[in-house]
Amino acid sequence: MDFKNKIVWITGASSGIGEALAYEFASRGANLVLSARREPELQRVAERCEQQGGRVLVLPFDMVDLGLHAQMVEQVIQTFGRIDVLVLNAGVSQRSFVLDTKFDVYRRLFEINFFSIVHLVQQVIPVFQKQQAGIFVPIASVAGRISTPRRAAYGATKHALIGFFDSVRAELHGDGVQVSTILPGYIRTEISLHAMNEHGEKYGLMDPNQAKGLDPAITAQKIVDAVSQGKNEFFVGGALERLGLIVKQFAPRIMPWMLRKIKNT
Repeated sequence: MDFKNKIVWITGASSGIGEALAYEFASRGANLVLSARREPELQRVAERCEQQGGRVLVLPFDMVDLGLHAQMVEQVIQTFGRIDVLVLNAGVSQRSFVLDTKFDVYRRLFEINFFSIVHLVQQVIPVFQKQQAGIFVPIASVAGRISTPRRAAYGATKHALIGFFDSVRAELHGDGVQVSTILPGYIRTEISLHAMNEHGEKYGLMDPNQAKGLDPAITAQKIVDAVSQGKNEFFVGGALERLGLIVKQFAPRIMPWMLRKIKNT
């Protein structure tokens, strides 16, 4: 698919993978809607995207404020008349043991990483059905297939997201709707710094594997290529995560042993 003049809405666009995707889609001629909570950061990203010549709508809001979703969708439609691609990148990770994690943290992670996405998707589905076209790009995670120690809640939200969009893909196929679920591995972003600890506070530490992860710009290029090619599901990351997915699929009995060997950091 050619993204020139397409309307691409990216949530979680103020940093990390979302920011990199904004630059990549802009370089391919897309018009953008950029959403996240931090408006100054969105404006910074928007200014760089506008240098590519496309239009950019900065639309700041908190994904967990469900009451704003219909209003945000309407604002996009009023501005551009349609939505071609919705990249669902907003989310937060976690670093804490199962027993130590306050139950409210589990709820908060699901509100951010799953329920807020489900609700926004419900608002956009009628738009896609009317257009008889549209692409959902949920940014899930390898953790949605392989949940490692101290990531139980995060992995659970990504498991749920993958399952939800498997159903969306099947239900809306006849309406011309594509779902390209993305499974990033270790990407060099600040996701671990902003992860929740057992009390729901910022973890504040950079994971060693994250620091050595794939460059976000390369990640974004690979993701946009996968969406363009209509891939249903796409892994992007390094050799370690790819090996884990292969073992999970073809030698699942080995996986529990491998997970036990992971350091609890």
